[in-house]
Amino acid sequence: MRVIALVLVMLLTSACASMFDNMSLAAQTKFQQMLANRFAQKLTAGIDLAVRQLAVKGGFLDDPLVRILLPPPLGLVIDVARDLNDNPKAALLETLMNRAAENAIPVAGPILKNMVANMDAETLQKLVDSPRSAATDLLMAEGGQAVQLALLPAVTQNLQENGAITLYGDLLKASQKPTGVLASVDGVEAQAVEPQAVSPDQLGQYVAEQAAGGLFKKVATRELAIRDSLNNIVASPQE
Repeated sequence: MRVIALVLVMLLTSACASMFDNMSLAAQTKFQQMLANRFAQKLTAGIDLAVRQLAVKGGFLDDPLVRILLPPPLGLVIDVARDLNDNPKAALLETLMNRAAENAIPVAGPILKNMVANMDAETLQKLVDSPRSAATDLLMAEGGQAVQLALLPAVTQNLQENGAITLYGDLLKASQKPTGVLASVDGVEAQAVEPQAVSPDQLGQYVAEQAAGGLFKKVATRELAIRDSLNNIVASPQE
């Protein structure tokens, strides 16, 4: 009889342990799902915040992280000369380019937010467990081209209306000699070897690409903050 009782106790103990293990596993799964959902919510809000920060006057121009610089080869000449402040037309062009990006950037928000909304639970969970820029990297890889295409018409229209394309063409001509060698800087001729040159009719594409890149930089900054907040939740789950 004692043996039977001992066996029953062992069976009950094993059953209770199994039940508690299952409860613990269920609680852990639920907690992971909560983190994934919280991550998606915060990432969506982070995209909104990044767009709002960039869409204001100075959102691009006044932020060194995302400021759009003059394209090559003009940017090379200005950078070498270090005279952007002494070249009012070049300074104006940079301002007009950044203003165009600021005006156009709101169209990018819905694209990225829709991508987050369509992520399944498995993808979100993988992102939560991935390196700190994983979500931004995914958005950029799968949505970067769409963002650029959405920005391009609005950016180009802004550049046409504010005269930036014409101004860029004039500055480009003024910076070059008839031989194709860049104009001299402080008496020293710059070499004709240039990075991928941007023609006036490509200025819209250049600004759209730079604007998209700036947006993803801001989203990456938000993602870091989001992950820090989630780490605090994991450290103190009772909160």
